[in-house]
Amino acid sequence: MTLHTYGQTANADTAPLATSGPTWAGPWVDTFKSASAVGLLLFCGVAAGCQADSNGFASSSKNNDIKPPPSTTVEESFGESGSEITLLVPKGASGMYEGAARDIRDGAALGVGELGGGQVRVKVVDVATGAAGVPAAVSAAKARNAAVLVSYAPPNVTAAIAAIPADQRPPLLNLGTPVATNVGSVFNFTSDEIDSAVDGLKAAAAAGHKKVLAFAPEDLSPADEARLGDTVRQAGGTFGGVVRYGLNDAAAADAVKKAKSQLAAADTVLILGKTPAVTTIAEAIKAGGQSNVTFVGTSAWPARTYSNPAVAGTLIAAIEPEGTTLIAERYKRHYNRPLTSDAAYGYDSVAITAGIVRTKGPEALTTDNLTNKLGFKGTTGLFRLTPSGTVDRKMSLYAIEGGKLTLRGTAAQAF
Repeated sequence: MTLHTYGQTANADTAPLATSGPTWAGPWVDTFKSASAVGLLLFCGVAAGCQADSNGFASSSKNNDIKPPPSTTVEESFGESGSEITLLVPKGASGMYEGAARDIRDGAALGVGELGGGQVRVKVVDVATGAAGVPAAVSAAKARNAAVLVSYAPPNVTAAIAAIPADQRPPLLNLGTPVATNVGSVFNFTSDEIDSAVDGLKAAAAAGHKKVLAFAPEDLSPADEARLGDTVRQAGGTFGGVVRYGLNDAAAADAVKKAKSQLAAADTVLILGKTPAVTTIAEAIKAGGQSNVTFVGTSAWPARTYSNPAVAGTLIAAIEPEGTTLIAERYKRHYNRPLTSDAAYGYDSVAITAGIVRTKGPEALTTDNLTNKLGFKGTTGLFRLTPSGTVDRKMSLYAIEGGKLTLRGTAAQAF
């Protein structure tokens, strides 16, 4: 997977999708119930009037090998008919879609080929000109009766899209850095490191580890710090706060030294960061004589950190690979490169739209249906969009063993 400056993806050597192992016997296991393999399904309540049948996501994604439709030569679009999904992504300096933007586009194209059924198509719109070009691009999409907007762009561009009143644009699925959602019909679609940390803390708390101290890079936002504290307190624990650390080994070790008194009161240490310095934190804590703490990591940890003996046994919540394996082989065959998390999010942004359109019609792409409480099952796991504009995504729990992530509890299959 690839790390991008304004995307919510995993690092190039981050490996949250791990091999399975025996279920760990712990009090939290009931929360992470075992599940059978499933395809890409749309979960809808009786009130929404939806169902997953042979026309739903499962049969298309599991059993067929439908090639993504070719793009046009002048402006890219995938699929020839049906409701439009307007994909707003920037071209790179080369004049081509690069990195995450390319992966998202190709994931969306594969989604249309497999799930569109002639009822959904994707139009790709370049937003490399920045926020100034947003009003015209969104106005044009609305004039074409686009059903939904999907954006992956620098934060100022996506914020400009989100700022347009909800009655003047289609609903927005944001695949990049989270933006304000107060205008309505804006959904931050991807899961980030904090989501992983929250699920890891909940699992630790269920096992009785509730005295938490967190270590985080200096750029952790106050909102994210507050969310971590709320998670611990809601689980009946005590939160000792966040110790900020610099990204080099010396600064990380010094942060541990200065937090000696806080560590003495903790039985659980959460370590955030997309840097190898996370192992320096763990090493310094153990070197200080505190070997009885439970470590909770995140899906952002670089995979190469797993081989460090200091982090053996660390709990990490992450999206299970089962869903992505449904499309990974076909994606690689069509595009000659491995599936990334960006591509999987692109695929799922089409899947959620196609599922609603194919079962209820394009007029059903409303906030109420997008925020159905039962949620959706996609290649990125079970998720649901909330009225506040966030995504609630079920993750599986892993432990670092033998230099790799080993499954300890599969994600719940229902909200």
